[in-house]
Amino acid sequence: MKMRSNICIFSLILLSCTFFSCKKRFHGDWIAKIDGNTVTLDELNTFYYAQQKSLYNITKEEIDKLALDPAAIEKNPTLNKQEFLEQLIRQRLVYNKAVEDDILKNMEVEALAQMAKEAVVVGYYVREKFNDEIAVNDDEVEKIYSSKRSKFKGVPIEQAELYIKQQLFQQKLQMKIRELVENLREQSRIEKNAMLLSEGEGQEVIESIKSSAEKTK
Repeated sequence: MKMRSNICIFSLILLSCTFFSCKKRFHGDWIAKIDGNTVTLDELNTFYYAQQKSLYNITKEEIDKLALDPAAIEKNPTLNKQEFLEQLIRQRLVYNKAVEDDILKNMEVEALAQMAKEAVVVGYYVREKFNDEIAVNDDEVEKIYSSKRSKFKGVPIEQAELYIKQQLFQQKLQMKIRELVENLREQSRIEKNAMLLSEGEGQEVIESIKSSAEKTK
């Protein structure tokens, strides 16, 4: 079975960090300079571990261990801290040019940035708040591995177990988010403008909401 890391969300999370955390002052020696603007070792490590923890849901020590595995780096090059720095520099270069061209004044960019921020905050909040409830134990991993051993033929057991752990964690995370949303709905007052939603443009919104709801079932 081919193992895949969720590297596709790298840009999303890093984008959120760039938009919303760049004002934070990082300390320590600089490790790179981009047109005179420094990237400190503290900043690099903060971004690096935040990203990898979001992908694998493992500790810093486990990330460091994983980063020594050539097979893991092949699947996720950003486990290599030097490659992660290069990725950060490439994105920062384009970001700086975009800012120079006043892209931050674009309402669509503001909307997408806000959505990215909210998605990251929700994921992180739920992981931290319900960490014990959504944690994956060895027995759960072993049970799935044993029942689907044939699907992992040729895959090192460590990689297979990490993959299973990731999948189980994401399932638990999504279930906990849905549970939290339902509880908050019961405690909150939510109003919708039925008249506006009933109009032509509003109907498109309704169909979009229905479609999104179907996908989350």
